[in-house]
Amino acid sequence: MQELDLTNKEFGDYNVLRRIGSGAMAEVYLAEQRSLGRRVALKILKSELAHDESYVKRFVREARAVAQLSHPNLVQVYQADCVDGLWFIAQEYVQGQTLQDLIRRGGPLSAEKMAEILWCAASALDKAAQAEIIHRDIKPDNILLSDDGDVKIADFGLARFSDPTEATNLALTQAGMTLGTPLYMSPEQAQGKPLDHRSDMYSLGITAYHALTGQPPFRGETALAVAIQHVNKPPETLERQRPDIPAPLARIVHRMIEKQPEKRFANFPDVQRELRLLFSMYFRNGSVAERLPDWSVFRLDKIDASLLANTEKLRGLMQTENRLGRRRPLVYPFLVAFCVLFFGGVFGFWRTYTAANLLRRPPPGGVIKRATVAEQWVYACELKSIDGWNSVIEAFPSEEYWVRKAKRQLIRHYFQTGNTYGPLSIFYEFAELSDADADDRALGLAGLAWVVAENQDNPNAVVGYLQQVVDLKSTYTDSLLLQLIDAANRKIQQSKKEGR
Repeated sequence: MQELDLTNKEFGDYNVLRRIGSGAMAEVYLAEQRSLGRRVALKILKSELAHDESYVKRFVREARAVAQLSHPNLVQVYQADCVDGLWFIAQEYVQGQTLQDLIRRGGPLSAEKMAEILWCAASALDKAAQAEIIHRDIKPDNILLSDDGDVKIADFGLARFSDPTEATNLALTQAGMTLGTPLYMSPEQAQGKPLDHRSDMYSLGITAYHALTGQPPFRGETALAVAIQHVNKPPETLERQRPDIPAPLARIVHRMIEKQPEKRFANFPDVQRELRLLFSMYFRNGSVAERLPDWSVFRLDKIDASLLANTEKLRGLMQTENRLGRRRPLVYPFLVAFCVLFFGGVFGFWRTYTAANLLRRPPPGGVIKRATVAEQWVYACELKSIDGWNSVIEAFPSEEYWVRKAKRQLIRHYFQTGNTYGPLSIFYEFAELSDADADDRALGLAGLAWVVAENQDNPNAVVGYLQQVVDLKSTYTDSLLLQLIDAANRKIQQSKKEGR
């Protein structure tokens, strides 16, 4: 059936100027609303869908719900109605281009540009999530970039309410399910499972992956082939495809596109917190607060009392551990001294008679690779440098135990020199470990608290990380962990005294 062309015709309160787009579900026109003298984008529902009464009711109900949302990064919906048997949505007209257009013309985006788009999109989707509205079709075509530099998410008129009891029926040939949509759909959407806001988070992450690499992570000849990859196939790492982008940005995107929703960020504000840390560490642009909406949300005026209470609890646990340490029987120090003397003697003998050349200084070209990881470790201990610890990591990447030990030494070195930039990637890596690695995960979380405390006026984020350390119920006996916690805590107390 051929669609009616409304160009240069009157349509209710609108003078239709020209067609500006076409999709599987609707034709899009630029029109002028006579009563208000403004330009709008008219989405006219295709006639074959307009005959489905249940679909039309849902279409109108949800479009009107979205119209109640007001956010600078959402394309505003003005009206959803029917004129002469044609159902339509009148929405804000954004003059500019889509993210898809930008990628097609200019290739992969810079890390900073993509981080800004991610921030704005996350802010908009959080607003929708609060109203229990799921977009379901986040992709580069639906992210608009205005000529004024604004980022807008479009096509919310096709969203639906979050309903955990209702599964999404996956019929890849149904309206709207063209190949362009499965390229970005979440695994749960592809499997017809119930959806929540984390489905949109996944699609946004896939969109970011596309923008950073120039192509989506999964492609195929059919929509079904692509959907199956979303469910089963891990994407190639961004670090491999774009080694020039900051590692934390790659980790943010990869966490957003985890196959299992519970492994993604819990919500969009959590995404924004990580992005804010990314900006403070990598993109030191003074005008960022003016460019990004909701930036001030993460600079709260007062420290939340419940979060502050958790840091006090943490400090109490630390003091308890110290007291317990002082109460240990006197026999413990003697045993420790005996072990140190015994093993120290054995090591000294081995070093003198079997490894005379093991600890020689590196040549001008760099460090020396040893035959075994144990020899490399001893060599690194002698050097006591960044290059030394990195030599363990780089020469023996499969030796997880030694690699972790070397990374902890790197953290110690950077902490002692006050370098918050150096260990950031290690902190992120450790913080994302499972609770089975509670000690290293606690170290990563405490490290992130320290980094945020040193670089941002955001005490709530600091305490949020420390609260997660408390929840791990670790023994808090690691001296490096305690130093990081104490450094972050001092910043919290300082903020409290200054009334922030």
